[in-house]
Amino acid sequence: MAPEVAVTALVLGTFALLFVRRIRAYPVSRAVTSALGAVCVVAIGAITLEEALASVHVGTILLLFGMLAHVDALARSGFYTWAAARLVQWAGTGRRLTYGTLCLAAGSSAFALNDATVLLMTPVLVVALHGSRVDPVAPLLAVILGANIGSVATPLGNPQNAYILSRSELTTLEFVAALGPVALVSLAVAAAFLWPLTRADAPFSPVEVPDLDTRWALSSAGFLLVTFLALAAFPGVEPGFIAASLGIVHVAWLQFYRRVPGNDVLQGVDWSILVLFVGMFVLVGSLEGTALLEFLGGFDGVAAFAGATFVLSNLVSNVPAVLVLAETVDDASGWLLLAAVSTLAGNATPIASAATLIVLDQAARSGVDVPIRRLIAIGFPVALLTSALAVVMLVSMG
Repeated sequence: MAPEVAVTALVLGTFALLFVRRIRAYPVSRAVTSALGAVCVVAIGAITLEEALASVHVGTILLLFGMLAHVDALARSGFYTWAAARLVQWAGTGRRLTYGTLCLAAGSSAFALNDATVLLMTPVLVVALHGSRVDPVAPLLAVILGANIGSVATPLGNPQNAYILSRSELTTLEFVAALGPVALVSLAVAAAFLWPLTRADAPFSPVEVPDLDTRWALSSAGFLLVTFLALAAFPGVEPGFIAASLGIVHVAWLQFYRRVPGNDVLQGVDWSILVLFVGMFVLVGSLEGTALLEFLGGFDGVAAFAGATFVLSNLVSNVPAVLVLAETVDDASGWLLLAAVSTLAGNATPIASAATLIVLDQAARSGVDVPIRRLIAIGFPVALLTSALAVVMLVSMG
């Protein structure tokens, strides 16, 4: 058995590396980092192979797989790029583009994973902003804020919410009833902070609207809606089973309806997210009984627990923070608080949310720089204020 201090240092060090994209000339993958950390904790005896396998929450993996299949199928219809291009065409000015982006990112992220939303929307926005007189920071911040805040509303909005739904006793309706209003209020806060960055008279060149396979998009959106309704209608059934089953049916439907080989869709699924989660489950499992979990379990009060969630999310990002803090949660109010604060904290700094890093990376690849200082100047106060409002709203709901 490895010393507890060494195990804790190894796990926290792995979490710290999850959002490092490159070390000098060497690329770094989040999924590989997580998986390698899991291999190491098993190899040094911090957790047995049997315990490692038992620590993997299969329900969450199935739920994420189902959602990833739905999202990839919808993306293949051209929906995301079409919607972003139509938004640019409608907006006409920087201010309308910023607020339209905020709403579109929030709405898309509420029913599909926020990482996918920003990955597919950001390139279209960058093309529209290239060569224009619009400050690119405001619309790109709107993507980040909208995607993170919108994903608060439902258990399908982001990976940590999917995990919480699968792990807790919460139903989909309870989740939405509690956190839907939090998301709406938080969007209003984000809109207020974005206002000084926008100009009503800053025009830009419209982009070409790509083709959209309307029937494909409608059928794929229908599968997403059916998945959400099934999760709400059958709270006693494992959410992962529902999502994965409907994801497979969705892929099979595309084979029959659009003659798209199922392998093509499955190859487009972001398997790295599943590998990332399996590795993190094992890493967190190796911390069982350590002083770190005992310390985190000592944050009994609402304010203390919310504060710990906010800080930890900005140290190791919100997904690992949720997996670690989940070991200290034992009631519905705690799960809701964890979901809300961890997600809203993702707006504070670049490392707190994968969606934020995706936007920064996509923009940088196209030559658009979003200064970290400006991101934090808006994101941190938005994250802090919305997290505080979420705590107040959840406590008032009892």
